[in-house]
Amino acid sequence: MIKSNWSPVAAGLLALSLFSLVLSLGFLSRSVELPRLSIAVSRTPLSAPIYVAAQKGFFRSQGVDIELREVIGGHRSYTMMAKGEADLATSSESVIMFQSFENSTFSVIASFVSSDNDIKLITTTDSDLRSAYDLTDARIAVTRRSSSEYFLHSVALMHGIDTRSLQMQETTPEQMSQQLQANTDIQALSLWEPYGYQVMKALGEQAVLLPTKGLHTTSFNLLAQKQTLETQPQAVLATLRALDQAADFIQRDPAGAKAIMQRRLSLEPEFIEWVWPDYNFRLGLGQSLLISLDNAARWAQLSGAIEPQPLPDYRNVLDNRFLRQMNPDAQDL
Repeated sequence: MIKSNWSPVAAGLLALSLFSLVLSLGFLSRSVELPRLSIAVSRTPLSAPIYVAAQKGFFRSQGVDIELREVIGGHRSYTMMAKGEADLATSSESVIMFQSFENSTFSVIASFVSSDNDIKLITTTDSDLRSAYDLTDARIAVTRRSSSEYFLHSVALMHGIDTRSLQMQETTPEQMSQQLQANTDIQALSLWEPYGYQVMKALGEQAVLLPTKGLHTTSFNLLAQKQTLETQPQAVLATLRALDQAADFIQRDPAGAKAIMQRRLSLEPEFIEWVWPDYNFRLGLGQSLLISLDNAARWAQLSGAIEPQPLPDYRNVLDNRFLRQMNPDAQDL
């Protein structure tokens, strides 16, 4: 008979070690529960960093579980956040400007892309409009309280057009193409991508793109309710780190980023090539947006789009605390 050399103490220690090992493996096998945030994201190529971060797993690798809730247009994205249906939202600076007159419960925490050609003025060969100088008394479809309306007014002012002469007709971006083709009262459209490309393609040889590239720069920004910033600061910071990682990926692998956007938004490859050169993907928040918001707010009052009232202090709307945690040298406001 073989005798064991194990003492009771040694056997007990071995059993305890084995139990601890099994317990540790059990914990490791469980998925780590990450803090969760939802983003109301506009279905546009401008939102590429968000889609890339989701597809490449950057959100989870930075320590946050993100749910994307997709809408058409930054104005709808903002509304979803304001109703409490999303924690964060994407929108252009014009939406931020309009909403800042009515609501002080949100902040802009980053810009992640800019473009000087995302919004287009499109007409047809049947119209006598051939440049922005022809806009006087023109009947133009716009999406109110969005970059569509602000862009049209900005371009008109640059060309010495009295904006009171613009005969704007309110519609949604989804309906613009149909209205231009079926409604003789509308001469042109002011709309963002991908609708600009879709209208140009639908009209074919009848399409006329008015020259406006470089006249107006649109930024797309990430917004958050102030309560979210106070209750989930680490999740917000992780979100921005993931978007910064996505912006870097877009620069390093534009073909990969284009493929992600093509699949996610069911876009034609020709459209991606059409729009991509106009985009500058970079995380930031500084004086340029501050100035743009202030100028837009002054325009809104002068044009009558907003009732006369004190202008918002946009230094209280832009919150770069999180970007400065990522980069202490980030521009202060």
